[in-house]
Amino acid sequence: MQRKSFLIEAVTLLVAFAVITTSSPVFGQSKPKLSKKKQELSRIRGNIKIYEKKLAESARKETVSLATLDNMEKQNLKTRQLIKSMSDQIKRNSASIKSVEKKIDDAAERLDNLTAQYARFARSFYERGRLHDLELILTSSSVNEMLVRYEYLKRFSDQTRLDMNSITLEKNKLTQLESQLSGQLAEQQDFLQRKSVEDRKLASRIAEHKRVIAQLRKNKKVYAEQLKRSQTAAAELETLIQHLIAEEAKKREAVKKPYRTNNEALPSSLTESFTGLKGHLPWPVDRGRVVAGFGEQENPVLKTVTLNYGIDISVPENSQVRSVADGEVSRIFWLPSYGNLVIIDNYDGLRTVYSHLSDIFVKEGERVKALEPIGTVGESLGGSILHFEVWLNTDKQDPETWLSKR
Repeated sequence: MQRKSFLIEAVTLLVAFAVITTSSPVFGQSKPKLSKKKQELSRIRGNIKIYEKKLAESARKETVSLATLDNMEKQNLKTRQLIKSMSDQIKRNSASIKSVEKKIDDAAERLDNLTAQYARFARSFYERGRLHDLELILTSSSVNEMLVRYEYLKRFSDQTRLDMNSITLEKNKLTQLESQLSGQLAEQQDFLQRKSVEDRKLASRIAEHKRVIAQLRKNKKVYAEQLKRSQTAAAELETLIQHLIAEEAKKREAVKKPYRTNNEALPSSLTESFTGLKGHLPWPVDRGRVVAGFGEQENPVLKTVTLNYGIDISVPENSQVRSVADGEVSRIFWLPSYGNLVIIDNYDGLRTVYSHLSDIFVKEGERVKALEPIGTVGESLGGSILHFEVWLNTDKQDPETWLSKR
């Protein structure tokens, strides 16, 4: 028992000594660099603070206006984007933590096996002693046999050193991995806490957003102001689409390719021609009713006639919005009276516009497929409504002639 106890202690001390005195770490140490994701989070937070400042100024003046509503819409979208980025980071952290935990289990198992193997060797070595090795050489029947036995013992000794090196390396790995895991768990906890704070902020802001809308709806002058803003914004949108067409023409000229945003064949259910697309596009929302059609529309409050360049679909708040066809997200931005909107460049000059979005799932330049979710509908002054437009080059189209019959 004393021998065994002494042996275990000797092995433990030897391993510990090797770990402490080792001069080269297993993993290279480098200063952590700020990742693109962290830069993005920082940028979003900066935008949120800008809108917070503007809203605080409105609160001090005790005024509620369309500008107040505008800032709330922008701030809420940025907060949603921040929460989504944090959620994505949390998912990545979880996957990384699981990977590190698996590596720790593997390293611990290898270390246990190496330590047990070395303990068996050390026990045998202690019981036999160095005299046994000398006796083994001296009792050789020939010089050749003596050399063979000597070489065997030398290799055995070399293998012992290799085993000790392996134990040292595994111990280092285990220590490094455990430190890495500890840091990742702390970072994950920090992200979870910060996300919880942002979730509560968003819920509070959404409630305030609804309160402001309800207050503005009582003021008839607001509708007149919104109508003017809508007309100005429609002209801005038309100018932007013309700009996008010009940009695409330059790209097409540079590569000498026929016009098609994603250079892919149309879905098998559709034909190459525009007439084949008409009447076959899926609706951008699962359900809802058209409350304002394309063309001339009478404002129910002001009793004035205006032009609607798309259709307005009344849907439950937070309804999911889908792309009606394959394409590429060419612009994501905000316009007065349109709110947050997405423009998707589809096929051969066909573009679709989706506005009054409370949340946006896609990014500029991203390829999307037909029926792929791109965002959700939010509450606007006119209600929970998706404004949807279809453009064929610079021509405004009646969306209902392009959408499939319900």
